[in-house]
Amino acid sequence: MNIENLEKGSQKEVDVLAKLEWVDAEAVPIVYANHLFVRHEGDVFVITLGQAHGPYWLEIPEELKGKEFKVPIHTVARIAVPPQAMKLMLDALKQNYKRFLEKRTKTREE
Repeated sequence: MNIENLEKGSQKEVDVLAKLEWVDAEAVPIVYANHLFVRHEGDVFVITLGQAHGPYWLEIPEELKGKEFKVPIHTVARIAVPPQAMKLMLDALKQNYKRFLEKRTKTREE
Protein backbone atom coordinates (compact mmCIF):
# COMPACT_ATOMS: atom_id res chain seq x y z
CA MET A 1 0.00 0.00 0.00
CA ASN A 2 1.44 3.36 -1.01
CA ILE A 3 0.27 5.75 1.69
CA GLU A 4 2.23 8.80 0.63
CA ASN A 5 0.21 10.12 -2.28
CA LEU A 6 -3.01 8.22 -2.83
CA GLU A 7 -4.67 10.76 -5.14
CA LYS A 8 -1.78 10.84 -7.61
CA GLY A 9 -1.52 7.07 -7.68
CA SER A 10 1.18 4.58 -6.89
CA GLN A 11 3.95 3.71 -9.28
CA LYS A 12 5.63 0.60 -7.89
CA GLU A 13 6.71 -0.92 -11.20
CA VAL A 14 8.10 0.72 -14.33
CA ASP A 15 5.30 1.76 -16.73
CA VAL A 16 2.53 0.85 -14.26
CA LEU A 17 0.37 3.47 -12.56
CA ALA A 18 -2.53 2.46 -10.32
CA LYS A 19 -4.90 5.12 -9.02
CA LEU A 20 -7.33 4.45 -6.18
CA GLU A 21 -10.93 5.43 -6.90
CA TRP A 22 -13.94 5.21 -4.57
CA VAL A 23 -16.70 3.49 -6.51
CA ASP A 24 -19.45 2.52 -4.06
CA ALA A 25 -19.22 4.83 -1.04
CA GLU A 26 -22.73 6.20 -1.54
CA ALA A 27 -24.20 2.69 -1.84
CA VAL A 28 -23.18 1.74 1.71
CA PRO A 29 -25.59 2.92 4.40
CA ILE A 30 -24.41 5.40 7.02
CA VAL A 31 -24.75 4.17 10.59
CA TYR A 32 -24.69 6.38 13.67
CA ALA A 33 -22.09 5.60 16.34
CA ASN A 34 -21.52 7.49 19.59
CA HIS A 35 -19.16 5.01 21.28
CA LEU A 36 -16.07 3.13 20.23
CA PHE A 37 -13.29 1.01 21.56
CA VAL A 38 -10.07 -0.08 19.95
CA ARG A 39 -8.00 -3.16 20.62
CA HIS A 40 -5.14 -4.97 18.93
CA GLU A 41 -5.30 -8.43 17.43
CA GLY A 42 -1.96 -9.54 16.10
CA ASP A 43 -0.68 -6.62 14.08
CA VAL A 44 -4.02 -4.98 13.24
CA PHE A 45 -6.23 -2.56 15.13
CA VAL A 46 -9.81 -3.71 15.62
CA ILE A 47 -12.20 -0.78 15.95
CA THR A 48 -15.66 -1.50 17.30
CA LEU A 49 -18.25 1.23 16.83
CA GLY A 50 -21.43 1.25 18.86
CA GLN A 51 -24.60 3.10 19.61
CA ALA A 52 -25.88 3.77 23.12
CA HIS A 53 -29.07 5.51 24.04
CA GLY A 54 -29.82 6.38 27.61
CA PRO A 55 -33.10 5.45 29.19
CA TYR A 56 -35.83 7.89 28.27
CA TRP A 57 -37.54 8.79 31.50
CA LEU A 58 -39.43 11.90 32.38
CA GLU A 59 -38.56 11.11 35.96
CA ILE A 60 -36.08 8.61 37.41
CA PRO A 61 -37.98 5.64 38.87
CA GLU A 62 -37.74 5.49 42.66
CA GLU A 63 -36.29 1.96 42.63
CA LEU A 64 -33.32 3.19 40.54
CA LYS A 65 -32.47 6.39 42.41
CA GLY A 66 -28.96 6.21 43.80
CA LYS A 67 -28.31 2.84 42.14
CA GLU A 68 -26.07 1.85 39.29
CA PHE A 69 -27.63 0.33 36.20
CA LYS A 70 -26.31 -0.70 32.81
CA VAL A 71 -27.02 1.05 29.54
CA PRO A 72 -26.37 -1.29 26.61
CA ILE A 73 -24.11 -0.29 23.74
CA HIS A 74 -25.23 -1.93 20.49
CA THR A 75 -22.42 -2.72 18.05
CA VAL A 76 -23.04 -1.21 14.61
CA ALA A 77 -19.70 -1.96 12.90
CA ARG A 78 -16.31 -3.58 13.46
CA ILE A 79 -13.33 -2.91 11.24
CA ALA A 80 -9.79 -4.25 11.19
CA VAL A 81 -7.15 -1.71 10.20
CA PRO A 82 -3.42 -2.27 9.55
CA PRO A 83 -1.01 0.16 11.27
CA GLN A 84 -0.21 2.09 8.05
CA ALA A 85 -3.89 2.74 7.36
CA MET A 86 -4.53 3.58 11.03
CA LYS A 87 -1.91 6.36 10.82
CA LEU A 88 -3.60 7.74 7.69
CA MET A 89 -7.01 7.55 9.35
CA LEU A 90 -5.78 9.37 12.47
CA ASP A 91 -4.18 12.11 10.38
CA ALA A 92 -7.33 12.50 8.26
CA LEU A 93 -9.57 12.59 11.35
CA LYS A 94 -7.36 15.22 13.03
CA GLN A 95 -7.36 17.41 9.90
CA ASN A 96 -11.10 17.10 9.41
CA TYR A 97 -11.87 17.75 13.08
CA LYS A 98 -9.69 20.87 13.00
CA ARG A 99 -11.54 22.13 9.90
CA PHE A 100 -14.87 21.30 11.53
CA LEU A 101 -13.97 23.37 14.62
CA GLU A 102 -12.70 26.28 12.51
CA LYS A 103 -15.89 26.28 10.43
CA ARG A 104 -18.08 26.02 13.52
CA THR A 105 -16.26 28.89 15.24
CA LYS A 106 -16.53 31.03 12.11
CA THR A 107 -20.26 30.30 11.77
CA ARG A 108 -20.90 31.24 15.41
CA GLU A 109 -19.04 34.53 14.99
CA GLU A 110 -21.22 35.58 12.03
